[in-house]
Amino acid sequence: MGKTGSELFIVDNSDRDWKVLRYLREWCEISSSIDVATGSFEIGSLLGLDGAWQGVDGFRILMGDEVTRRTKQAIVEGLRIITERLDASIEAEKENNDFLIGVSAIRDAIGSGKIKCRVYREDKFHAKAYITRARKEVLGSFALVGSSNFTGPGLTDNVELNVQITGRQVGALQEWYDAHWKAAEDVKPEILRVIDRHISERPPFIVYAKALQEFFRGHEMTASEWELAGPENGGSRMYPVLDEYQKQGYRA
Repeated sequence: MGKTGSELFIVDNSDRDWKVLRYLREWCEISSSIDVATGSFEIGSLLGLDGAWQGVDGFRILMGDEVTRRTKQAIVEGLRIITERLDASIEAEKENNDFLIGVSAIRDAIGSGKIKCRVYREDKFHAKAYITRARKEVLGSFALVGSSNFTGPGLTDNVELNVQITGRQVGALQEWYDAHWKAAEDVKPEILRVIDRHISERPPFIVYAKALQEFFRGHEMTASEWELAGPENGGSRMYPVLDEYQKQGYRA
């Protein structure tokens, strides 16, 4: 975080304490809603706001699909890119969050419409902005406009360049966002499908069977080991009693 000149206020994640994420968390306390424009969306961004995003009345995420052509095939490919990235981000989250704590609340919020997700496809969408709507007029609205995608690294790690906007200029950003939001397409069903695959409950036997499969992965006998192990060790019952010429025929 730093200042250049008397008016420009920069948020670049370089300050140990004041990251983009912290601004968003604090803005959740004074905002009725937050609108996000991003090229990329990962589940870690919302998990980083856990306990804060619940305080706003609405949270909108407008994203791009990273394709430049507008053919039907390209649009399908763009949606695949979005869902695969989200799927990978949830998978990565399991490294430090075994039970995906916080993801069920995000899923419920998307299902109820508190969190809305749309994709802008009329042109390649590469915008990055975080725009608030004030809960109380006396506090005013704020915005960050710059380079931070709505991802974990974009909010906390990467060296970014975001400028804080206040006053009447935020109103112009709100209008810009509303215009692009209306032209975008809802992707709620696709987002929910990805999340549900990770958090749906499984029967205990399926969990047990999967655990055994993973435990024994790489421990399976090779064909040669199975032939020589004998039935008492889980090997072939027939191979040990074959004559040599029969074994040769079997190998052939």
